[in-house]
Amino acid sequence: MKRLIKIPLYIIAAVVFGLISGHITFTLLSHSKTVTVPELRGKNMIEAGALLRKHGLYIRLEGEDFDSQIPQGNIMWQQYPAGSTVKEGREIGVMISKGPKIRYVPDVVGQTLETAEQILKEKGIRLNKVIFVSHATIPTNIVIAQRPEPHEKGAETFSVIVSAGNREQ
Repeated sequence: MKRLIKIPLYIIAAVVFGLISGHITFTLLSHSKTVTVPELRGKNMIEAGALLRKHGLYIRLEGEDFDSQIPQGNIMWQQYPAGSTVKEGREIGVMISKGPKIRYVPDVVGQTLETAEQILKEKGIRLNKVIFVSHATIPTNIVIAQRPEPHEKGAETFSVIVSAGNREQ
């Protein structure tokens, strides 16, 4: 009979011990220090890693993507926005810029507008602005100027000035 009483008491004691241990562990882990996430956008990986370590955080590379505004090799996105608070010791994911998608733009000056559009389309460049101007000597529908300039580092957008011909005739 005593043996039948001892077994449930041992089981109850083990469950109570487990619950108390779990509660103490959870309490200790949940009271870790919170820190403010610094601004990482525009910094390189070395600068960002050093800055995060000062705050008790770590850096984790999430990937790379094209960005015409952020120079190649610099951070363009961070997992937690600057100013938010996280637990100390957490990893902050970042995305690195590959720079602009279009490295250098082709020269379309002197081409017809249709030919210029085809050349740009093949390079993955979107023609977003076409301005027509009168010109005394350049025939109608010929590209006079472009922005960005030929062989200049480019963006995903492109603008051209096209001759509307001589309107004074």
